[in-house]
Amino acid sequence: CDNKIDAFIYMVGHPNGSIKEATTSCNAKLIPVTGEAIEKIIADNPYYTATEVPGDMYQGNDDVESFGVAATLVTSTDVSDDAVYALTKAVFENFDTFKRLHPAFAHLKPQDMVKNGISIPLHPGAIRYYKEAGLLPKE
Repeated sequence: CDNKIDAFIYMVGHPNGSIKEATTSCNAKLIPVTGEAIEKIIADNPYYTATEVPGDMYQGNDDVESFGVAATLVTSTDVSDDAVYALTKAVFENFDTFKRLHPAFAHLKPQDMVKNGISIPLHPGAIRYYKEAGLLPKE
């Protein structure tokens, strides 16, 4: 608010308290981060994905196109297929409730969650549920 910063890059999950404070107290504006360089970053790095920060998330801002790291639920190969299957099934079969757990989940779509931003191999238990639910092709 003291005209000490013109711009900065902040790779963070949304909503974020620091950004909320800047947009509320200082009328900060989010700007789109798009273009050929960003498309190349996304194409070359599977853990990045195109995203949109919803306008209703931060005061005074419209929807803003950007990119980021997709949130990923990670487990170990030591966790049983049945346990991961049960967790995955619980999330997807209660998807509306799941989406209400955090504002960042509100815009999630099941079909995108199994293909966008995947940076590690899927657990066999998750694959089993995704195929059963028609989110991945049955081989």
